Amino acid sequence: MNEETIEAVVFDVYGTLFGFGRLAERARAIVGDVPLLDRWRTKQLEHSFLRTILGEYEDFWVITAQALDAACEQLELELLPEEREHLLHGWLELDPFPETAMALERLAERGLRLAVLSNGSPMMLEQLLRMAGLREWFEAVLSADAVRRYKPSPAVYALAPAHLVVPPERILFCSANGFDVAGALRYGFRVCWVDRTGSALDALGKQPHRTVQSLTELSEQL
Repeated sequence: MNEETIEAVVFDVYGTLFGFGRLAERARAIVGDVPLLDRWRTKQLEHSFLRTILGEYEDFWVITAQALDAACEQLELELLPEEREHLLHGWLELDPFPETAMALERLAERGLRLAVLSNGSPMMLEQLLRMAGLREWFEAVLSADAVRRYKPSPAVYALAPAHLVVPPERILFCSANGFDVAGALRYGFRVCWVDRTGSALDALGKQPHRTVQSLTELSEQL
């Protein structure tokens, strides 16, 4: 990749800038070793994909709540109302990965424009970024809500070049999620896969332009 061509770095949020450790602790405290968070996250993604395909949009906060209910039903769990609320609000209080703030600062110092592009609703994203003290680094916080579809729909990725007025090939899109890497590659971004777990990538036959294990590695290379 010719680094001189990159003008902006756009980040996915969940799993890329923020981890699920604190939310996993909340779930364990309520249901023990039952794999609620894994099932919940799977249902959250499934519902977003299906609603995009069917053209039946719901806000991501609503999807997240409905996915929790669906996961609990599958796992035969009954949550008290206050337990359900506590888990839902965990999405607004996720911890950023330890290197996130420093990596964003380094990238900004290099003159790169930074933005977020996520399936999260505007409320979810703004609260999460402000709570973590990261909002200041981003020129734009772009949500799929603007087009009422979810990634990997091309309409969502198109928000970044339209808002930044930068062509896709001059944007480096960073995500830790395989479906997101595949969608961003198909759209035409330069793509960085943040492979924190050493897992296999299924990007429908395409390969990301760059693979890193952390955002620190990315900030040192750009």
